[in-house]
Amino acid sequence: MRLLLLPLLFCSSVIAGELLHEDFSAAALPKGWTTGGRANSWTVREGVLQGVCAKDDDHGPAAFAPLSGRDLDLNCKVKLDEKGNCLILVDGESAFGGSAHLLRVSIYGNTLAIAQDRGSPQSHIEHGKLRAALAKEGKKVPPPTPEQLADPAYYRTERLATAPLQAKPGEWIKLDVALRGNNVTVTVNDSQKLEAKGTVFDVAKSRLVYLVGQGRKLWVDEVKASNP
Repeated sequence: MRLLLLPLLFCSSVIAGELLHEDFSAAALPKGWTTGGRANSWTVREGVLQGVCAKDDDHGPAAFAPLSGRDLDLNCKVKLDEKGNCLILVDGESAFGGSAHLLRVSIYGNTLAIAQDRGSPQSHIEHGKLRAALAKEGKKVPPPTPEQLADPAYYRTERLATAPLQAKPGEWIKLDVALRGNNVTVTVNDSQKLEAKGTVFDVAKSRLVYLVGQGRKLWVDEVKASNP
């Protein structure tokens, strides 16, 4: 029995071990990481991942890292510019097939928020095209109608919880995100906690996303992800 126990323990540690552990000590993006949006918007400088979004870019560039598993522990440090903007997403299996945004953890100014994305990937694409077209006219997407909200496939973002952020732009902010089924807990600087319950989180995850807001900068360091 003892001879069998060690291999079993080893296999268990591999399955439940770390998925990511990046300190950005190399000059290039870590292996497996990719970016989207305008070229060269994400760079590694002085041991930190830096994202910059142009003022005329209404969506913003994204940095992607692969994930797996259902329950997750995510940890990182972020630093915001004076405008204070940060968006972290977790993508995973969509109820309509394919992969989609599931969880959003955001900092906008002095507000910390947890939200979920619902709807089909195709509806998300169509929503994005509409938003881009209206932005060129200086307009925003109108609020969804009752008929649209009644359609499960209609893409929407639902805010689940908010709280005043007990941190300041220009300072490093430690974020810990725990996903257990449809429950999510966000801890800021080991002191402030925000909890929420969604309806789409309890599925296989596929990637971690960092997104920079329009005309802003974001710094990211010490990114870790593991299956508990």
